[in-house]
Amino acid sequence: MLFTRTIRRKMLLGVAMVLAMLVVLSAGSLLGLRAYRKSIDKLDSELSSAPRKAELIEAIARLQIPLQRQPRDDVQAGVLHDLVREQATAIDAAVEELHRRMGLMPGGPGHQQQFAILFPLLTGLQEQSRTIADRAEGLLDPEERGACQAELQARAIGMLAQAAEFPDPVDGPAGSLARARDVWRTALVTVATSSSICLVLFLSLLRQGYVWIFDPIRKLHQGALRVANGDFQYRVQLNTRDEMAELAGAFNEMTNRFQEIAGDLDRQVQERSRQLVRSERLAGVGFLAAGVAHEINNPLSVVAMAAESLEGRLDELLAGHPSPDEGVLRQYLSLIQSESFRCKQITERLLDFSRGRDSQRESTDLSHLVGEVIAMVKYLSKYRDREIEFLPPDSCYAEVNGPEIKQVVLNLVANGLDAMQTGGRMKIRLREQTDQVVLEIEDDGCGMSAEVMEHMFEPFYTSKTGGQGTGLGLSISHRIISQHGGTLSAASAGPGQGSTFSVRLPRRTAAQSAIAA
Repeated sequence: MLFTRTIRRKMLLGVAMVLAMLVVLSAGSLLGLRAYRKSIDKLDSELSSAPRKAELIEAIARLQIPLQRQPRDDVQAGVLHDLVREQATAIDAAVEELHRRMGLMPGGPGHQQQFAILFPLLTGLQEQSRTIADRAEGLLDPEERGACQAELQARAIGMLAQAAEFPDPVDGPAGSLARARDVWRTALVTVATSSSICLVLFLSLLRQGYVWIFDPIRKLHQGALRVANGDFQYRVQLNTRDEMAELAGAFNEMTNRFQEIAGDLDRQVQERSRQLVRSERLAGVGFLAAGVAHEINNPLSVVAMAAESLEGRLDELLAGHPSPDEGVLRQYLSLIQSESFRCKQITERLLDFSRGRDSQRESTDLSHLVGEVIAMVKYLSKYRDREIEFLPPDSCYAEVNGPEIKQVVLNLVANGLDAMQTGGRMKIRLREQTDQVVLEIEDDGCGMSAEVMEHMFEPFYTSKTGGQGTGLGLSISHRIISQHGGTLSAASAGPGQGSTFSVRLPRRTAAQSAIAA
């Protein structure tokens, strides 16, 4: 469990196993070389006690020294006799020792082919040495001394030539021993060199493993911890150009995506909070509007009808009694009627706003619907000096309530045209996406401040001057789009820089989407 808790420990375990294999292989090679060296030393020790051809030749050569002297009397002849017999005995002993050592060489007597060759030669040399020892007796006889000494010299020379001809028993093993030493040295250098190379490669593997694996994993781990602790600005930088770098890139991309999602969620939370506050206000306004509008609608109708009746009877009442204030009376009566009808329109909007119930929806061509709105407003006298640009697609269908969406488009277009100056230009774009339809209305009018965009969808809030507008148009439009499952949003770079309203509507209702799924 100690080496399986983290990737680093697992990899350290793998490195330790590789190092152990290298150590075992190197130790095995060194132990094999050590055993080989012991075998060489043992062979060297055995060869040091092996028979030597030089010793036999030296013994034969010493025999020739006394034979080269010429004795002048019997005493010197006796000394020569003793020396010859002594050297002959030494040669015999040397042959016996050579024979004994050959029997002790590796493989035993008769194992090597040269032993079979040397054995009769050694036997012959031994017989010659014994013959010389026997013939040395002739040195004591003055008459035979000269001939005997010459014979012995000839025999000694023949023995020396015969000993020089046969191979040295140590030459073959000595050559093998020298070659074995060369092989051992070569193997030792090879093992030492290969072990050094393996050590260098292993250290290089450790370093590259740290650079390629350990350090990237450490950086990824640190990056994950920092992002987990809320540091969404942190990015992992790797230059390995491998899968680790690709993983770091994916991690950074994930962090970017998460940061974007988090920012969008914050924006949605703020937007939903504003919508919640707006909904609470709308609920209160709707409850109030339902009662107030119903209560004041009838009195307003009575006031308007009374003013209209007075205006109709004014000629009759003033007949024969002209009055300089007749124009003022007619103006006031007309003002009473217009303002009464204006108040009645406001109460009707309040009633529409308070109902907030779903209406019948059907597949509607929004391109045709927007075209109808443009055709309606572009010929109004107060909008004739403003240009509307709209390139409608062939068709763009969505499951909506046509009159309600037409009311929304009319309200947005009218508001944009009211915000524009003479010669202004409005662009209307309608595009179809996979699951929704996007309508954008862009004007180059007075624009909006951040405060206006924050409160623009609240009921009775208006930025128009001169008492124009009721502040209900955008609130009603927002409610209609929300009931359709869409969104209505506004954007402006600031006052004097125009505005853009975006309407996003689902192409199908939620029920139809569920059936299709």
